[in-house]
Amino acid sequence: MVTKEYQRMVYAVIEALRTGEYVKPVQEAIRRAMKKYRIQGSSLDRRASGIIYGVFRNQGLIDRIIESLTNIEISKIDSEARAALRLVTYTVQLDPRAGHSLKHTIIRYAKKYLARKGRDNILKLIDIIASNKWRPVSEEDKIIINYRVSPQLYEALKHSFDLLGEDLEAFLSSTFKQYTKTFRANSLKASRSAVLEYLRRAGYEVRPGNYSPNSIIVSGPLGKDLVKLIETGILTPQDESSMVAVELLDPKPGTSIADLCAAPGGKTSYLAEYTRLKSRIHSFEIYSDRAKRMRRLLERTGTIKAVTIHVEDARRSPEILGEKSMDYVLVDPPCSSTGAIARNPDVRWRYREEDIKQIVVLQQELLEAGWKLLKHGGRLLYTVCSVLVEEGECVVKQFLEKHGDAVLVKLEKPFKQSPLLPGTMRAYPHLHGTIGFYYALLEKK
Repeated sequence: MVTKEYQRMVYAVIEALRTGEYVKPVQEAIRRAMKKYRIQGSSLDRRASGIIYGVFRNQGLIDRIIESLTNIEISKIDSEARAALRLVTYTVQLDPRAGHSLKHTIIRYAKKYLARKGRDNILKLIDIIASNKWRPVSEEDKIIINYRVSPQLYEALKHSFDLLGEDLEAFLSSTFKQYTKTFRANSLKASRSAVLEYLRRAGYEVRPGNYSPNSIIVSGPLGKDLVKLIETGILTPQDESSMVAVELLDPKPGTSIADLCAAPGGKTSYLAEYTRLKSRIHSFEIYSDRAKRMRRLLERTGTIKAVTIHVEDARRSPEILGEKSMDYVLVDPPCSSTGAIARNPDVRWRYREEDIKQIVVLQQELLEAGWKLLKHGGRLLYTVCSVLVEEGECVVKQFLEKHGDAVLVKLEKPFKQSPLLPGTMRAYPHLHGTIGFYYALLEKK
């Protein structure tokens, strides 16, 4: 197994783990590393990706093992050494599929990587981790090893699920399951039935989605026929809970629409498709690189002609577009992403209560901006991919108390009404097989 190809694989994994600390989503960090070390599309692509996701999914547990065995705080180790240590720890201590040969190869090339970087002082830590078996001791250890989430996130989830009357164990179990690949068929280019028929003839196992009339669920690996449909804009990767957001807002052709925090562009492109390119959509994205990727998606799907992209802070949208200028507003602000733990494994470990407090303030500010944009009689959908009540029901309740001209439009399907704020709705991974989403539809009297 000890070949140059495997050396490149180990280096690519370490690089992905290092850059994944600051490049979000982690899928982008993985793509960059795989391309740099020429692993993308090779025979080792899937193995490397599996290891990377395994490390991110278990990162908090891995860090606890490193600190326990070495008596060194992980935060005091530089990012390159931290990534190499995490890789070795996962492979040796946690990966049930790693045989002796793979463990030996990863240890060897992780050491070589660190030696090239002048980090000889870390090599002894690798030997300690490789030669000692870690076992859980405390209650926090048990939470981490049983649920693969930080104790802080576990307590936050428990608080919300107790209030919502939902089964936390079932939710956490669902985050270990392989999520389905869901796509939206672009009705501007082809019907869902035609796409389903094409993919079946090409040998794919496909079926219609459960909640959106344009959704398609694909089992198995992506092949060239499916990739071609994505590249030509006939299919767009998008979860059904995200598609439903557009359908709940239900914008009409010939209207003005604002999509705040719009990248990566799935909802924006669907808004344009949904209104048959007959509405003017203003999409806000504060980061230029994300705005560029969104533009490429809109061009690919043939929806760019209906969209104006604003590389701006969406909180400035009333100043840019004018107050009471929009018929419909979609507010999908940054959030904890706790509804998407299965797809974003780093979410398991990055929860901090102080961060949530800051995010909630931003969510409130964006909701206020969206409300200023809305005409009388217009509708606004507030939605977040979070299962925490602080980011959902609490934000909307506070907003309703402040705005007497805001009325909830009752949502009853396709998901589950919130017991904390009837008329609003939640989608759950363990109940609906989707990303966890919260929805509140508001009308301005």
